[in-house]
Amino acid sequence: MKPATCLALLALLLPSAGQATDSITSCEPKGDITPLCQFRNPEDIVALPDQRTLLVSQMGNMEGTEPGSLVFFDTATGEVRPAYPAGTHQAVAADWGTPDCPGEPDNRFAPHGLSLQQRHDGQWQLAVINHGGRETVEMFELQSQDGRFSLVWRGCVVPAEGTWMNDLALMRDGGFVASHMFDKRAPHLFGMSTGLLKALLGFNTGYVFEWLPGGKTRILEGSRGPFLNGVALSPDESTVFANISTGKALRRLDRASGTMTGSVAIRQPDNLSWDKNGKLLTAGVTASLAAQQSCSKHHGETCAAAFAIYRIDPVTLQSEVILQQEGAPMGAGTVAQPLGDFLYIGSYTGNRILRVPYR
Repeated sequence: MKPATCLALLALLLPSAGQATDSITSCEPKGDITPLCQFRNPEDIVALPDQRTLLVSQMGNMEGTEPGSLVFFDTATGEVRPAYPAGTHQAVAADWGTPDCPGEPDNRFAPHGLSLQQRHDGQWQLAVINHGGRETVEMFELQSQDGRFSLVWRGCVVPAEGTWMNDLALMRDGGFVASHMFDKRAPHLFGMSTGLLKALLGFNTGYVFEWLPGGKTRILEGSRGPFLNGVALSPDESTVFANISTGKALRRLDRASGTMTGSVAIRQPDNLSWDKNGKLLTAGVTASLAAQQSCSKHHGETCAAAFAIYRIDPVTLQSEVILQQEGAPMGAGTVAQPLGDFLYIGSYTGNRILRVPYR
């Protein structure tokens, strides 16, 4: 690594010491923003078919050394209950992944990005990025009996060596597109991955890749950029939307050719979701890098770092800020999931989800 690059890396690391953000402990509303303080690092959220229940990814850490879990959240009653790992287990054929899947996750399970899709045969499939003990895409079947949802593990996909994923979007045939952030095998400098440091400096460390049942994998070349994050698919599965977090942009890609067909500037965008009007929603952290580093160093505490929620037209790529938030009752938003008349906003750190009116 060149000396100039090393100095730049140090410049990123050293200023953070004096620019910490305070953790938030109170659970009081702020105007029409209501905190729901029943969670643990709710990094990603998807709405279930009953349009009442949310499935929440309670993130461990990206290194996989701290486990997490999936929980069901009934927005009508406020009940939160385990989804995975859960108290009961049902064995089925592990037929939704790759033959080299090493079996069901162990107690190190550490979920990250989520995607839910109804397959061609009518079954509901959930895919989950897992960093715990291994880097895999875990496949589950979402089942419902007497109005109660449950998850059944159906296999996993083992990506190429060195892959470190963030988010994914399922297709109806069981395939998916996923974001790779940077090579997890990269050496460390001053205790930090040089892969991450290069991503923060704007090097093209990541990309979106496609996996199809049967194992065929390819990279969408137009997606290459620094720190790939949230991904989404158009309803007809012909178009991929990818957030380039450090590159501060959302890109639109033609899935067949892998070429970029458009881009819009979004400040450090994270996860993506669709609203009922066919618009994309993304959360973007607008706080300084130093503030974000402070949040990361206090993982598990509710962070105050500023963020914004953007709404994007997928055709014109025009964007608008529909919410700006900093401090109490929560900062560091990572996802905005619409359900009914509300948005539910999660974060990679802390004990809460925000509920905000959405029309």
